[in-house]
Amino acid sequence: MIDIGTIKANNPLHATIESLTGNEIIKHKIRCPFHEDDNPSLHVYDDGGWTCFGCGLHGDVIDFLGYYYHGPQYDPDVHFAEIIDRIGALGIKPLPAHTTKPKPVKPKPRLGIDLETIMQWHDNMPAGRRRYWHGRGLTDQTIDAFMLGWDGKRYTIPALYRLIPYAVKRRQSEIDDGIDAKYIQVTGGRVGIFNADNLWSAHKCIIAEGEIDTMLLHQLGYSAVSSTGGAGSWKVGWSQFFTHIQDIVIIYDNDDAGRDGARKIRAGMRRARIVTLPDGIGDIGELWATGGAEEWLRGEI
Repeated sequence: MIDIGTIKANNPLHATIESLTGNEIIKHKIRCPFHEDDNPSLHVYDDGGWTCFGCGLHGDVIDFLGYYYHGPQYDPDVHFAEIIDRIGALGIKPLPAHTTKPKPVKPKPRLGIDLETIMQWHDNMPAGRRRYWHGRGLTDQTIDAFMLGWDGKRYTIPALYRLIPYAVKRRQSEIDDGIDAKYIQVTGGRVGIFNADNLWSAHKCIIAEGEIDTMLLHQLGYSAVSSTGGAGSWKVGWSQFFTHIQDIVIIYDNDDAGRDGARKIRAGMRRARIVTLPDGIGDIGELWATGGAEEWLRGEI
């Protein structure tokens, strides 16, 4: 028999909400993830309940997960068993039995770049700078969809979740010193899943190693994601976002770091399968440059 009280006690509402949303609850309030919320309208109570005074949704920790994963279609009678399974996979740490005064810690820097700035970098990008993205195989439609930009000095790749930026990468080197220059995380950015918004409706997904590879796959019509932190940065807890996806494919770079990174993901998602790029092809970008990416993917995926 399922002990609801124990489940709730082991998965505190405050910790669960902050883990899922990536945002901090301040003075019992947080922006509601279930509607556009400019001002925090979701109130989190100490008794384990919550209410959004913007959209009217309310409930306990189980209801929060239900609305989070199923939106308005959430039905506790239909989805209860699934939500219990999901909450067990979150790995939320229970509240301590005895509270202790925490040691002061130096706050981590927050991303100092907002959506408006990212949009300005995109909208004001000179036409000539688009040719760089075209050289990487990206179409104008993809450039616009992912709001790729130019900050006046370097090319930029923003990472957003529900239109909230949590990371931005800038091209490491200056303007014209080679197309293969690395992209470096801006101070305050968090490692997360790039293009995560497309997971909710996906039945098949490709996990790629980098953002540009992800965008190339997206361009071909595949649901694709990557970590914003590089080959070895995938977090085991992210497997919770793939529980509804029937077919999960990992295509990482054809080098030692890529192979190790792919095995790390596979260890945490046993349903996933690793697909190796052809001999002599280093990554999806190189495969794209051969002109045979679409045909190869059809045969392998």
